[in-house]
Amino acid sequence: MKIGLDFDNTIACYNDVFSSEAKIKGLVNKEWEGSKQDLKLLLDSQEDGQTSWQTMQGKVYGPSMQKATLFPGVARFLLRCKLKGHTVFIVSHKTKYGHFDKTKTLLREASLKWMDNQGFFKDALFGINRKNIFFANTQSEKVLKIKSLNLDVFVDDLEEIFLHHDFPEIKKILFSRSSSIQSSIELFNNWTDIEKASIGEIENSEIKHLVNSIYDEPIKSVEKLKGRGNSRIYKLSLNKKNSILLKDYPDLSVDPRPRMQTEVNALKLVEDLGRTPKVVAFDKPQNIALYEWINGESLYKIEDHHIKQALNFIENLQSLKEKDSWTPASEACFSAKQLIKQINFRFDRLLKTKNNDLNDFLIYTFEPLLSKVWENSEKNWPSNNLEKELPKSMQIFSPSDFGFHNAILKESGDLVFLDFEYFGRDDPVKLMADFIWHPGMKLSHSQKIDWVKGAFRIFDDNLGLSKRFTSAWPLYGLKWSLIVLNEFLEAGWYKRVYANDNLNHLHQQKLENQLNKAKNICKKIQKTNMKCPYIDDLDE
Repeated sequence: MKIGLDFDNTIACYNDVFSSEAKIKGLVNKEWEGSKQDLKLLLDSQEDGQTSWQTMQGKVYGPSMQKATLFPGVARFLLRCKLKGHTVFIVSHKTKYGHFDKTKTLLREASLKWMDNQGFFKDALFGINRKNIFFANTQSEKVLKIKSLNLDVFVDDLEEIFLHHDFPEIKKILFSRSSSIQSSIELFNNWTDIEKASIGEIENSEIKHLVNSIYDEPIKSVEKLKGRGNSRIYKLSLNKKNSILLKDYPDLSVDPRPRMQTEVNALKLVEDLGRTPKVVAFDKPQNIALYEWINGESLYKIEDHHIKQALNFIENLQSLKEKDSWTPASEACFSAKQLIKQINFRFDRLLKTKNNDLNDFLIYTFEPLLSKVWENSEKNWPSNNLEKELPKSMQIFSPSDFGFHNAILKESGDLVFLDFEYFGRDDPVKLMADFIWHPGMKLSHSQKIDWVKGAFRIFDDNLGLSKRFTSAWPLYGLKWSLIVLNEFLEAGWYKRVYANDNLNHLHQQKLENQLNKAKNICKKIQKTNMKCPYIDDLDE
């Protein structure tokens, strides 16, 4: 195929550059966060905002061009195009100089330099022919060039390009979050979906080539496994005895959390503890990582000694140094106000789905219970200080998504713990509560008591731990009742299907199951009268 791509804001991402330059110029405060479009809307609402915006564009696309990054997913798309023998063309509407750019930076030369630095023209990487790069002075000139190339598909972030009266009858892919939606235009907000729509699902032979770009050993065979959580998992056999694991993480445009980099860094940190897979290799542009293959099986029957192993790992984890240099874990919670804020955010997001069964549960069951639980927590929180954050000295290292659902049982009986995508600093209360509340954990009553008792022993120097835990326990339960409803969200379901595409035809059944799980969690909180049932006997 002959594939055409726009350049600015389609391949090259300027969101961070615009934000950085706006802060330097004092157009936004230092805490401001948002996309290029968010900034444009903000400036348009201000006096002389259009001039500020044009000046900003001149700076970003000119002198600051080299600070741009590839959009997540573009690198793999280009690598796959090369592997499949597709010819890539880049056609960009770009003038010689930027408006209001006093430096008179040559925009086209700056763009070519950026492409060169990204490996666009290197045979070892994307292998794009320089002769296939075209710049146009106007949109009309751009459209005519696209037409003359006899392309099979074109990807652009501007719908007006496709609506131009001279645009050819080819496959049109709009890279955007919104559109007036013309029937002939396919809309996608991430490059993973663009890749699938234009060049198809990735094949095992391609996976071998992509892996060999970061790993020298020849791959004998590729086996796709049932995805863990949100990632695609592959077993790569090197020979009859040795294998490695490939983890293909979700598109960062769908979930911006740096899962791959966090997990790689975390596993390197904990490697000497001997309870986790070793990192073999990783590639940030492709958003993939290779890990040691662990022979073993999922843990279906939890025994008391497994609880001891989990506690031992958590205890040893706290002996590692440089805790302060780590960022908070995903959805870390250091105060009661942060916790209720997280719950309210999830509630509001789910309420917008306009699913009748879900809305009935949220309005008539969840919301009244939340009000009751929060009132109880307000009364019992240590020192009644709901806003005070837990000091760093009392924060812990947490895998965040920790439990036997993310573990492998080796023949020796030892457990190996997996999935450190959300690793970081957190309150031990969150770790303790999540371990119990996670719906994938099938623990007996006595095992839950053992876990809580063991955790208190490990974190006995954490002042106010007992009172914080008992006050927060029902709140974390309510949060989990919302987490299990993620499949009702478009992004949540997307990540599940990305990990396991066999789920697509089971969507409605899955929604019903998850809603029942949420209801059961709420029933448990009501049944226990918001009191944690695993803490009464701790002093016995």
